Amino acid sequence: MIEVSGLSKQFGEQLAVNDVAFTVESGQFCMLVGTSGCGKSTLLRMINRLIEPSQGQILINGQSVTEVAPEQLRRRIGYVIQGVGLFPHKTIAQNIATVPQLLGWSNADIKNRVSELLALFKLEASTFANKYPHQLSGGEQQRVGVARALAARPELLLMDEPFGALDPLTRAHLQTELLAIQRLLGVTIIMVTHDLEEAVTMADVIAVMDKGEILQLDTPENLLRHPKPGFVQNLVAGTERSLRLLSTKQVGQVMSPLVSRVAHPNALTISAKASLREAMSILIWEQAEQLTVTDHTGAPVGYVRLLDILPNGAKQ
Repeated sequence: MIEVSGLSKQFGEQLAVNDVAFTVESGQFCMLVGTSGCGKSTLLRMINRLIEPSQGQILINGQSVTEVAPEQLRRRIGYVIQGVGLFPHKTIAQNIATVPQLLGWSNADIKNRVSELLALFKLEASTFANKYPHQLSGGEQQRVGVARALAARPELLLMDEPFGALDPLTRAHLQTELLAIQRLLGVTIIMVTHDLEEAVTMADVIAVMDKGEILQLDTPENLLRHPKPGFVQNLVAGTERSLRLLSTKQVGQVMSPLVSRVAHPNALTISAKASLREAMSILIWEQAEQLTVTDHTGAPVGYVRLLDILPNGAKQ
C-alpha cells in the first residue's frame, strides 16, 4: 500500500506539487493523468526520492521512504521511463540483471530470473539475451526496460509515460502485455500518462491532476460518469465518453450463458476478457447479431449481443 499525505514540492517561487494526499492499495494499477506541467512526473519522482519533497510524507507498506537510504529504496522500487534508459554497453541479459547484481544475488539466481523475465515478455533468450539495446526495436527495448524494473521483484513499479514514443500498434500490444503481467504478478503500479484513453483502458484508479493538485481520484467508470465540475469535467467530456465507458468493462461481465457449450463452427468469437468496446466494434463491422464468448482455453462459455453492450456506454 502506498500512502501519500500533505506532499508538496516547491522549486523557487513555483509550487510544482501542492498538499497532495492519496492512497493506492497493494496490487492496484493507478494512473496519474493531467496536462503537461501539472506536477504528475514530479509527484512520481518524489515517491522514489529522485526528487526530495519540500514537505509531507510517503509510506510504502507503512514505512516512510525517508527511513531508507535513497539508493536502497530505489532497488526496492522499479522505475521505467519513456526513453527506456537501457545501458548501451551491456547486453539485454546484463541490463535485466542490474539490480539483482547490486543486491548480491547469486549468479544462478540471476540467470534464472533473467530467463524467467525474457520468457514472460516473449523475448526468446537464444535470440535476445546477448544482443545490445541498439539491435532491438523500440517496442522490444521497452519490454526490456520493464523487465529490468521487475527483476528484483519490487513491491512497487513507477512508470513515467513509458509508451509515449511508440507507434499506436506497438503501444496497444505493450499495454495489453503489461496489464496481463501486472495481474499475474500482483505488483502495484503507479504510472504517469497524458493519454486519458490509456488511463481508462488500463487503470484500476485514476488520479486527475492540475496545477500540482489531485482534483479527483476515482475508478475509470466513476470518473467518466461523475466527473467533478471544472477541469475534470472538461477533461472527460466529449463524444468519446461512451466508447471510453465501454473500455472499462469486459465481455464476460455482461454475456449470457450458452445453453450448449458447443459453438457453431462459423460463429464469430471473442474472449471473455476483451472489452465491450472491442465487442461492439466487431459486431458493427461484421454486421453480426451476436458474438460467441470464449474462456482462456478457447471453449465457448456464452454469447453477447449489441443490446447487451449499449446500456453500459449510456448516460445514467
